[in-house]
Amino acid sequence: MIKVVIGGATGRLGSLVCALVQEQEDMRLAGAVVSDGSASVGCEVAPGVRAVGASRLSEAVEGADVYVDLTSPSAAEANLPRAARAGLDFVIGTTGISGDSLDSFRTALRENNGSAVLASNFSVGVNVFFRTCEQLANALPGYDVEIVEVHHNRKKDAPSGTAREAANIIAKVAGIEEAVCGREGNVGARGKEIGIHSVRAGDVVGEHTVIFAGRKERIELTHRAHSREAFAEGCILAIRWVAGRRDGEVHNMREVLGL
Repeated sequence: MIKVVIGGATGRLGSLVCALVQEQEDMRLAGAVVSDGSASVGCEVAPGVRAVGASRLSEAVEGADVYVDLTSPSAAEANLPRAARAGLDFVIGTTGISGDSLDSFRTALRENNGSAVLASNFSVGVNVFFRTCEQLANALPGYDVEIVEVHHNRKKDAPSGTAREAANIIAKVAGIEEAVCGREGNVGARGKEIGIHSVRAGDVVGEHTVIFAGRKERIELTHRAHSREAFAEGCILAIRWVAGRRDGEVHNMREVLGL
C-alpha cells in the first residue's frame, strides 16, 4: 500500500488528486498539507485525514511513502528540502521553483535516497505533445516558432510551465544550449527566440498551441485540456511509478510514460 501525503490538498488539482488516491486499491491518503492560516486547516479532506498547516509538514510526512507537492513556488521552495530529509519519494507538479531551490532539493534527495518526478504537466496528452514538439523541431530546422497558451483568468503565473517546457524542448533541438528568458514571454539565446504569448480568460482549463512557420506554409500543434482530471490521473501514474524507486534522481513524466 502506497501511503500518500498531498501538499496543496484543497486546491483545484490537489482536491482531485486526493479523491483519486482514495479510489486506488494500492494507495492510501495518509496526510494533507495546506498553507498555515488557511481556512482549510483542521478540515477533514478524507475519512480520518484532516488538513494540517505547512509548519507541521515534518509530522505529516512521517511514515509516508510519497509526498505530492501541488502548492506554489514559494511554498514548495520552503517545504521540499524539509520533506526530502524524511527519506520520501516525491511527485512535484508545482512550476516556477527557482533553480537554486531545485539544486538544494536535489542535494537533499540524494543524501536521503529519495526519488522524484518533476512535471510541468501530468497530462498524458501533453507529454505526447512535448515529444511531438521535439520531432517537429528536428524536422523543420529554420522555421520560426511561436507558442500561444490560454488559461483561466485566475491563473497567477505567465507564461505557463507547460509553455516554457515546450519552448525549452524546441530550443534544445535548435542548438540553444542554455535557453534563457529574453523579452518577457520569450525563450531565446544567441539571437534565436521563441515567442510565448499568454492569454488569461474565462474558465479555460488549459490550451497550448505551437506554431512552426516557414516560407509559404505552417504547422500548428495544439493540445487542449477539457478537465483537470487529465492532470490528476497523470499524477496518479507518477505516484505509482516513483513509489519505492529511491535512486536519488529527479525524473520527468516522459520517463513515467515511456516516451
